[in-house]
Amino acid sequence: MESRPSVARPFYSTFADLYDHVVTDPVGPWTEAVEGALASRGVERGTLLDAGCGTGRHAAAFAALGHRVTLLDASAELLAVASTRCPGAPAHLGDVRDPHLPGSFDVLTCRGVLNDLLGDADRDAAVRSSARLLRPGGMLALDVRDVGRSRERTDDTPRSTTVHRDTGSAVTFTHRSRWEDGLLVVAEEHRERSPDGSVDVQEFTFRMRPWTEQEVHERLGRAGFADVVTGPGVGGRWDRLFVTAVRRA
Repeated sequence: MESRPSVARPFYSTFADLYDHVVTDPVGPWTEAVEGALASRGVERGTLLDAGCGTGRHAAAFAALGHRVTLLDASAELLAVASTRCPGAPAHLGDVRDPHLPGSFDVLTCRGVLNDLLGDADRDAAVRSSARLLRPGGMLALDVRDVGRSRERTDDTPRSTTVHRDTGSAVTFTHRSRWEDGLLVVAEEHRERSPDGSVDVQEFTFRMRPWTEQEVHERLGRAGFADVVTGPGVGGRWDRLFVTAVRRA
């Protein structure tokens, strides 16, 4: 058996083909919440950037509703899956802090990605980039972790899921999280057992910084957003915040 720490998150690279078998939360609640916010703000369907699109499940749902979708992700492997799922959609490999994308969009959606930005400067850069990529009057929709509820949920209990690859190998994903100095620390183990009985283990630990509602309002306001609305996470994600805002003219 080989066990080794990884410098990049294996879940986004080595095991990108299994992502949808592990992350199985329904797409509908998110798309319905975004569509409802668009309707209430009078923003019409048009061009939509899914920043941190992952495997493109949500982007494909928006495309089916009539949006002209563009994909952005920092993982080449996840982006490849998303491109297959959303044929014809422009796909860009890049960082939400400085994505180097042309043009502007009517809608920008971003789920979870901003939790991974630990520093104030990085958070401000990502929010400013979002404002730059939106046309005046365009809408931003975010899903971010709520600091109080995230801390409440953290219990350092290991949780595992096993899925199978087409090659016949079984991969067990185990994660456990703890709260440390205001950050959510997540330790992951990826254990793959091949048909010949050999076992390969990859380990990865990363940190997330959840958000407060006050921080959301302050950062978005400084970046050029107005009418910032925060509410409970959608689809039963009770430890999250659903955030919408409009870019000022």
